[in-house]
Amino acid sequence: MSSTGNSSTIPSKALILIALLQGLALFILHQSIEFKFWPNNEPQWLFAFYALAVAAPIMLLLGLGDKPGKIIQWTAIYSAILFGLGFYIGHQAIPLEHIRYGGLLAGFVTTLCVATFKALMYTQHFATGDVLSYSRLFRLSWRNFLTLGLALLFTLCTWGVLMLWAGLFKAIKVDFFYDLFNERWFYYPALALANGFGVLIFRSQAGVIDTITRIQQALMKFLLVILSLISVSFLLTLPFTGLAPLWETGGSTLILWMQALMLFFINAVYQDDPESQPYHLWLHRLIYLGVALLPIYSAISFYGLSLRVDQYGWSLARCWAFLLWGVFAAFSFGYLWGILRLRDRWLHQLSWVNVRMGLLVLGLMLLVNSPMLDFRKISVASQMERLESGEVSLSEFDYRYFRYDLARPGYDALQELKQRVKKEHPEILVRINSYFDDDRRNKPSSTKAEVLAAIVGIDESTPTELLDIIHNGITSSRWKMRRNQGYQLFTEDLNGDGEPEYILADIQEYGVDFTMYNRLDDRWEVKELQAVQGGGGHFSGQKDKLLTALKKGEHGTEDKEWRDLTVGGYRFRVP
Repeated sequence: MSSTGNSSTIPSKALILIALLQGLALFILHQSIEFKFWPNNEPQWLFAFYALAVAAPIMLLLGLGDKPGKIIQWTAIYSAILFGLGFYIGHQAIPLEHIRYGGLLAGFVTTLCVATFKALMYTQHFATGDVLSYSRLFRLSWRNFLTLGLALLFTLCTWGVLMLWAGLFKAIKVDFFYDLFNERWFYYPALALANGFGVLIFRSQAGVIDTITRIQQALMKFLLVILSLISVSFLLTLPFTGLAPLWETGGSTLILWMQALMLFFINAVYQDDPESQPYHLWLHRLIYLGVALLPIYSAISFYGLSLRVDQYGWSLARCWAFLLWGVFAAFSFGYLWGILRLRDRWLHQLSWVNVRMGLLVLGLMLLVNSPMLDFRKISVASQMERLESGEVSLSEFDYRYFRYDLARPGYDALQELKQRVKKEHPEILVRINSYFDDDRRNKPSSTKAEVLAAIVGIDESTPTELLDIIHNGITSSRWKMRRNQGYQLFTEDLNGDGEPEYILADIQEYGVDFTMYNRLDDRWEVKELQAVQGGGGHFSGQKDKLLTALKKGEHGTEDKEWRDLTVGGYRFRVP
């Protein structure tokens, strides 16, 4: 009996102590965030400690068996690696006040879960000293997965019972239990203990876990046949439809999903015995026909992803898509080689491939959280190269993506870009700065001088008080600043009184907005000009014509009480 299926050699108190310590560690880390003490203000340490507090106890709870020394040794090595990776990922969230690390954290947690799952089963296997065996790895993986899943379900049930207890007493005006159960110092250790008890219970029920595994195999046998039929019929249809409709509907993603599901169900149905025949021979051959065609999916997906990279450069999503493509392609070609060599006995190749691919996946999940394979840096380098080569202009560049999705590499790139554009393209400087405005304190990142420098048409005759009003108007609408591609100030006599009004053209991503400033005695009247033709206020479909007319100075008026402003043949009216 494996150590995963029998905890009799491990003192139960040791497992419960591990669970309790995990709960206390998570509670302390949460409190550091809540009350803003170290390591909250240093995310590199916070991420590192969280990685350690989550992964190490789980590996010990599920892995400790009749050879605890080796499990502890391997867990310590893996935990040290995770601590370093957590430190690096946390460092990507600095400076903390300018970087939103939700996406950063989500990616780290997801890869951490996959890596820990893989590391756990290999650690359990290595601890025995036996030669790597797919049969044993398979049993370990499903036992670990189901044991932890059921333990978490038990934890949720425990929490539900506690909330019912608290609710019942609260209903009769006894608030003690409600207040107690909602205290973090109570529920962190309590839920961690519940999880520890759940692991302890289900680890001792290896037979039940194996039965559940066989049940899910029976259910997936049917689904695998359907998936194989879909896979084959889809490829037979493609010659008649072509690939163009596929790219219009996110085809690369759908193909990756198809491959992922096929590979998952294949490994769930053809489990740990390469001699097993869960289907009749003709169905078995239909299945491996579907498997043999998976490399075609890899080729199609590679073509679609390559087109996207050529058109738009590397991004986080495309880096992840190529990583998944590489993993799925390696599985697919490995299985195909086994089918070509062994025919009906190709499951022996499946076992050989899976053992080695498991280690590769583990390595990749760790590497993507390291400087060696940092997708954020790859994306920044690619997009900046497109900017340098002229494939994308400064006005079209996606500053928002750099600000909110690329963490510290994106932040550093924007700071460098600001220094390069501030003299020749002050409007771009203001646009970048707008993404770093402190909205809570209503404090813009651009100075008044920087904002005014971005406006074409300001000269010594422009009234000082008007400049103050224009500056305040521009900085009051940050969402417009983030879409702005330039400002131009010019004059037109719109009311025929002989005194020109100042007009500010606010060039947005999809159009141009016009604002009139009219002097009335001792104050300035500010009005947004409305487009007479079309919808909205800026003729979004005619932006290029408007910009050409503004550049040539082709603007005038039409006689009315308030004359219409005309720019390039299009009219804008004072409301």
